[in-house]
Amino acid sequence: MKSIGSRAFAAFMGLFVLCGLVMGDVVINEFELSPPDNGTVWVELYNTGDGAVNLTGWTVNIVDDAWQGLIPLRGSIDARGFAAFDGQDTWVTTGNGTIFLYNAEGVEMDKTPMQSDMSHTDFTYGRLPDGHRTDTRADFAFMMASKGRSNGSGGAKARV
Repeated sequence: MKSIGSRAFAAFMGLFVLCGLVMGDVVINEFELSPPDNGTVWVELYNTGDGAVNLTGWTVNIVDDAWQGLIPLRGSIDARGFAAFDGQDTWVTTGNGTIFLYNAEGVEMDKTPMQSDMSHTDFTYGRLPDGHRTDTRADFAFMMASKGRSNGSGGAKARV
């Protein structure tokens, strides 16, 4: 009887570990708060995990003192993959914001520090390296946009 219980427990723990790997860890990897030519704000996500993650029902919320923008997500993101989502072209932003990522259950999965970008250029805030997460302002560099692909390291610009 004891061996059946032990095997059941081991199987349960194996399933638990496997589910954890498949869930991945999706983070906010890059974002554009001040696009050139009155363009559209966007947010790029990166999956640091080893399995694809279904993003259906997830949301991104861009919050500034006077403004909020909610982006509903859909589809999936591959392991070590990128997915970029545009806001609405009618949004008028201030170039400032904190970005929140929520899963389908409404649990906060990631959050950026408040950032300000008044440049109206192709420069964005991005994690260097991709997915780097210490939950500090140092996770993000002001860099040349690389929407939907690796941020690399060649485009980083020193923070002022």
